[in-house]
Amino acid sequence: MLPASARKPMTVHLLGPVEISADDGDPRLHRRKQRLLLALLAACANRVVPVERIIDVLWEDDPPPPTVRNQVHVHVGAVRRALTAATGDPGALETTATGYLLHSPPVVVDVREFEDAVAAGVRWQAAGQQSAASAAFAKALACWRGAPLVGLDGRYAAAEAARLRERWLFARERQTDIELALGRHAELLPVLAGLLEAHPLHEGFRRSYMIALYRCGRVADALAAYRDGRRLLTEELGIEPTAALREVQQAILRGAPADRLAAPVLATAPPRQLPAEASPFVGRDEVLARIDAMTAADRDRVPVVLTGPAGVGKTAVCTRWAHRVRDRFPDGELYVDLRGSGPLPLDPAAVLARFLRALGMAPDRVPADCAEAAAEYRSLLAPTKTLVVLDDAASAEQVRPLLPGTRSCQVLVTSRHDLAELEAGDGAARIALPDLSSAEAQALVTVLAAGGRAPVVLASLSGRRPVELRRAAARLSDRMAEGRGMERAAVVEPIRRSLP
Repeated sequence: MLPASARKPMTVHLLGPVEISADDGDPRLHRRKQRLLLALLAACANRVVPVERIIDVLWEDDPPPPTVRNQVHVHVGAVRRALTAATGDPGALETTATGYLLHSPPVVVDVREFEDAVAAGVRWQAAGQQSAASAAFAKALACWRGAPLVGLDGRYAAAEAARLRERWLFARERQTDIELALGRHAELLPVLAGLLEAHPLHEGFRRSYMIALYRCGRVADALAAYRDGRRLLTEELGIEPTAALREVQQAILRGAPADRLAAPVLATAPPRQLPAEASPFVGRDEVLARIDAMTAADRDRVPVVLTGPAGVGKTAVCTRWAHRVRDRFPDGELYVDLRGSGPLPLDPAAVLARFLRALGMAPDRVPADCAEAAAEYRSLLAPTKTLVVLDDAASAEQVRPLLPGTRSCQVLVTSRHDLAELEAGDGAARIALPDLSSAEAQALVTVLAAGGRAPVVLASLSGRRPVELRRAAARLSDRMAEGRGMERAAVVEPIRRSLP
């Protein structure tokens, strides 16, 4: 066995057959559950995977046996031995209080290399460095050795494989668009023909193929490609082509200059729209942990709805969680205040127009029709990992057009209403946000009023809502400044009477 310092990095491969490659050979894991566990840990590298999540993935529909935690321990031990043998580092797989964490490095995970290269490509493209962006996307695509997670079955493997395929399509389409922008249409023609054969309903590839044909002087073939695509969409899906594809067809019919045909989406930096966190922020650990569990990165994400009365802290909790996990969403964050608690809630069509512009669509290409704008929005988000925060929603009808069509994105909604229709019709998970606990309220008051007599003076207000405590603390500070030496009752009672 080579000393650790002389070894090449050990790689866990998920973008193809699931396996470990290392200098000391392939330390195979022959049992299905152990290979599935390796895939789960690798897909969540550098994040703790709770034991409960491991049980859900390994046993799925089968009832876990009474000894399930011991069995998890046995499977983890087998994976740890394989990783230690390959890396020489017994700490590569760490046991934590709630689960297990795979460290990368020392373990190299091809999915992480792929995602890092894709993120680099997006950054280079946003900076206008097209050649560097194309090279980064090519590096990302080179990480693939075949269909993802080959050799694994079950719901988790199927969902993760589907997510990874969407990410591959995103990277491939981005690189194709860049190569087209660099004038390499002739070289792209056979590549795009192959991509369309494999993905005949992919409108992005068809659009690029039409543009490449047109630039090569093959006008009739470009129009035939549109007709073929429209026929497939109407016969198989019952829908018409999107505005982006129709616009290319119309431009060709008009005889537009070939070099002016371009993608409808501009190269743009990922949107970063989250508002600042509430400061100070105290407590809510249990609620944040529940959101973490509902939005685990290794599972199909569902919309999470935070409900509760005015002032309970829904927006503060939502933005706190969003800032904590923003690195999980390399394609950006979209945020909107839907004004659902006011007299004039925002129209979903206006929100969609705002989001489409933030995602890089030229303003003159944004559809006026709400349904068409929603379709474009879903198309743009489909291959991405984007966080969407819909604050202060009025109703499920307002929210529905703003939901992405893919579970690779995460949606957080806040509302004073329960939005039960989103649970029933859209699979949303709902959390009813309670008032602060007495301890949390006391801690918040202590910070707000800078210690001193504040915790004692406002102890009777513990358990109130954050907005009320912030108002009370502000009034307390004013009165303490105005009336040094006043009796406690003279300070507290006017504040108490001013609160709801």
